[in-house]
Amino acid sequence: MKKKTAMITGAAGGLGQAVVEKLIDQDFMVFVNDNNQKRLDLLAENYDSSSIYPMCFDVTDEAAWQKAAATIQEKAEKLDVLFNNAGIFKIATIEDTTVELWEKTLAVNTLSMFLGIKEMLPLLGDGSSVINTASIASFLGSKNRIAYAASKGAVAALTKAAAIELAPRGIRVNSVHPAYINTQMAEHAAQATDRTKEEMGQRIPLHNRISTADEVADAVVFLATEGSRFMTGAEMVVDGGQSVN
Repeated sequence: MKKKTAMITGAAGGLGQAVVEKLIDQDFMVFVNDNNQKRLDLLAENYDSSSIYPMCFDVTDEAAWQKAAATIQEKAEKLDVLFNNAGIFKIATIEDTTVELWEKTLAVNTLSMFLGIKEMLPLLGDGSSVINTASIASFLGSKNRIAYAASKGAVAALTKAAAIELAPRGIRVNSVHPAYINTQMAEHAAQATDRTKEEMGQRIPLHNRISTADEVADAVVFLATEGSRFMTGAEMVVDGGQSVN
């Protein structure tokens, strides 16, 4: 296959869809994952079948990742970009955070990235790029979201560990750290904290608003392509200045 190839988890969400569109515009073949077949099918309908291949599976399932790797091996033989983007987010106090919520959040937000890197590694080679979606919650205090913050802190550490280990193979591993993006997660946060998204954006110095999926997707695509060829282990913060305000 002459086209470059990418695997994107959580592809049917707002950020995932924006990255899919940008990579296909750059003539990538994109393998797209989500745990909802209907949403995947709707996404795939927007593109020619030669550019997109939907893969519905649970990103916390090791066997499912192994099957996905075998499919990519069969159809494309290699993988140029792995965008680990699947994630969940729930606002809850420490008292209201159950062990079940804690384990699910760490599984979806962190275990899935470990599995993605581990199982896709045979397909990645010199020049390949892995991008992990973290959050500014990985390094800022985050009230009432202890499981989410812990999971994203783990993503940041996982990214750096993988970057050091895989650098001798020419594989780059970086993380992107957005604040709120104008997606369903922001809707949940607004409802849970009795605010509007406009009010949430007032804390952000640049433009006084939360980001669009398109703005964060540009950073992801930069990390996926040649412009970032000397970057690995980096935390790319895309938050409109919120973390320094």
